[in-house]
Amino acid sequence: MMRITDRKRIVNSQRGFTLVEGVVVFAIIAIVAAIAVPQFRKMAINGNLKAAAKDIISDFATVRERAISENQNYSSVLDQGNNRYTVPGLANPKSPAYFSSDINITGVNFADNGTTLTFWSRGTISPPGTNTITLTNGRGSTATITIGTAGRIYVQYSLQ
Repeated sequence: MMRITDRKRIVNSQRGFTLVEGVVVFAIIAIVAAIAVPQFRKMAINGNLKAAAKDIISDFATVRERAISENQNYSSVLDQGNNRYTVPGLANPKSPAYFSSDINITGVNFADNGTTLTFWSRGTISPPGTNTITLTNGRGSTATITIGTAGRIYVQYSLQ
């Protein structure tokens, strides 16, 4: 028959982890990290694209609101070749690459085939029709910003 003091000695002698258990846990953590890190990078790169698109939407919404509140027309010019756009009231042209160097304006499809978008004092835009701006990042993901005649602005993403 085992005495209580013997049982305490057996329990007390089994503390901690063995080296094999530690190596197995470390290996499992390393495998999970190897799978997760590329996914986090993908999310960060696509997050930069979303941030750039939202920045452009915000800038255009601000210009539209300013045109309405000041009862004055304002124009923004998109320069696809230099990857930037102007916003009335800012000293320098803005670029979606502010968020990441791999974000580019890859398409400016305005209804009149031009590059200028005018926000009228009544809240509508010129040229009338559907106007789109396409941003692309280094992964091939795209954000298509659509500005309708009534001044409604929204974005659609195609993430890779």
